[in-house]
Amino acid sequence: MAIVQREKRSQGMKTSKALEAPSMRRQRGHDLRINKSSTSSKPVASSAPKASKLRIGTVPRLVAALFVVTAAVLGLVVIQISKTFESKLIGVTRTVLVDEIYEFQHSIQGTSISNLFTATERYIRDHRITSQGAIAISIVGDPILGSNGSQTVLRSSVVRNWITNPPHATEESQFKLGGTPYLGVGAPIIVSGKVVGVMVATSDLVSQVQQYHQMVILVLFEAGVALAFTMASGYFLLRRVLNTVGRITSAAIAISDGDTATRIEYKGATDEVGLLAHTFDNMLNRLEEIMDSQKRLLSDVSHQLKTPLTIIKGNLELIERSGEPLSPDNLESFEAAKEEIMFMSHLIDQLLLLGRTLERDFINPEPVALRAFLADIYTSSVVIADRDWRYVEPPDIVVDLDAGRVRGALLNLIENATKVTTDGDVIEIAGVANGDLLEISISDSGPGVPQGKEEEIFRRFERGNQPYKKGAGLGLSIVDAVARAHKGYVSVRRSSYGGACFTFSLPLNVIKLDGDLA
Repeated sequence: MAIVQREKRSQGMKTSKALEAPSMRRQRGHDLRINKSSTSSKPVASSAPKASKLRIGTVPRLVAALFVVTAAVLGLVVIQISKTFESKLIGVTRTVLVDEIYEFQHSIQGTSISNLFTATERYIRDHRITSQGAIAISIVGDPILGSNGSQTVLRSSVVRNWITNPPHATEESQFKLGGTPYLGVGAPIIVSGKVVGVMVATSDLVSQVQQYHQMVILVLFEAGVALAFTMASGYFLLRRVLNTVGRITSAAIAISDGDTATRIEYKGATDEVGLLAHTFDNMLNRLEEIMDSQKRLLSDVSHQLKTPLTIIKGNLELIERSGEPLSPDNLESFEAAKEEIMFMSHLIDQLLLLGRTLERDFINPEPVALRAFLADIYTSSVVIADRDWRYVEPPDIVVDLDAGRVRGALLNLIENATKVTTDGDVIEIAGVANGDLLEISISDSGPGVPQGKEEEIFRRFERGNQPYKKGAGLGLSIVDAVARAHKGYVSVRRSSYGGACFTFSLPLNVIKLDGDLA
């Protein structure tokens, strides 16, 4: 409900005629007794609308979840592929180095210790080594022999340790020299069961590292392409599914607003989503038929009952105007018949109004000056019964509501309050702006609503524990329907006077127009 705040008091109120009992005649000349302590004479300050929290749609959230899961899976795959590729590269290099050692050991097989140094020189001189590799051979008591590039690797602490302390079994190690990674294999030279030296075979891993980096870049690119394709396909699939779900949601909202003609009209594939959409349309068709039947039934029954009641009422009026005397018993029956006809006519009017509440155009909101609106209701109410009437003046604002419907609903509550109270009891009419709600309350000092009946009394034909006999139990149902039509609600609690407090709550949104308060 939109509201416009004004600096000046409103000059008038545009309203339609309310549905009220004959006893609720408007008396303009009655003085208002206003509880000034409960309200301020200043206009309610205009407040900017609260910033709504950022809401992320279902599709982005699902796509984000899909992205996280897919990225995690692809990341694990990339890591595993990288480790496997690296292990393969090191394995190939290790095999080459081990073959070098095996070839040297095979060439000196059967050589005596005295001829071992000579055989080693001949092996190094005649053996070809790759540009990445280098070998160094140390025999106890003789100089260290090595191929091209061996001087570089001999600076490594790992290699020097093998030279100084020949291992008793083949060992492997990775090390760096000047930022260049190397793989080295050290194997003992055994003659006659005795370790007489060591052979060290090394190879730099520059080319292997380059291949590894190229492989990682390629795998990351492929993973990125796979991730992008997954995200795109997932987004379009989710968009297609949730677009239909969104249309179903929009249709449900329209139905709740009274537009029973809305349909999905899905024309996609006949899968689970399509079946859901078609089933929803069929449900709406059935729902519309039921609602139309209910409205027609209420309207037809009400109109059919009105005709005979009008005829009976006319005949009774003719008898009354005829001037013929009636016996006491006949007079009592005559008055009872008139009273029942009036009750039935009022009941039919309420049934017709209930039927109208099912229609989309049940209310026609328009700007209404709240202070003048409630003051007019108060003035019309104080002549109904001799009660201690009290009035809490509302803020001086302009509200957007159906004045006729709201007036009828409030007068219904006020009439109920007069029926459950006696002379001198308190009835209070109050209007306050409470946060984002406009609350109009009717409080009394009567017996109140029995505990546990707070919700039941708003049901159709529910009369509760009324102290008066007449009443169809439709009044509060109509009040609740009017509140719901305004996107609001009506509630009941114990009042501060010991009776019941019915609160008519409507959405409130304060707006400042150009030319109003600075």
